[in-house]
Amino acid sequence: MTKAERLANANKLIEVIATCGRRFFHHDERVAKLEMDSRGRIWFIDSYSQKRIYTHYENGRWRGFTHGGSLRSLVITLRRYIVEGRTIAHHYTFGPWPKSLAGGNLWGYGDDMQKVRDAARELGILSEIQPKAEPSMASQTASSEARLAS
Repeated sequence: MTKAERLANANKLIEVIATCGRRFFHHDERVAKLEMDSRGRIWFIDSYSQKRIYTHYENGRWRGFTHGGSLRSLVITLRRYIVEGRTIAHHYTFGPWPKSLAGGNLWGYGDDMQKVRDAARELGILSEIQPKAEPSMASQTASSEARLAS
């Protein structure tokens, strides 16, 4: 897949995020988007400020970015996907999350989070690696007993 194709996929995912749940990346009928310049560098067009933001500086403030730290991290992850072809190989970004973390609803998207996950998977942005299963209480007890016995 080319960078241009990955850019199109990332923008499709941003559209999905902007049209469901809490409608992140959306403001006054505008949806944020990513653009690639002639040198292959990725810029973010903010839906609220309408500023063009250079995404390759990961440290420091992005002037004009109005979507908060978690979504900034998502933009950085999407930039890596576009430029390097790195898929998101875990579920930390799109869940599902354990109930102990914001009731399992970290983005506050409720059932719409499944739409975002499905879109990310269908677009080839989310890899198929499944999260590690949480150890059962029985295995935790058995490992604790084994440590005590030794």
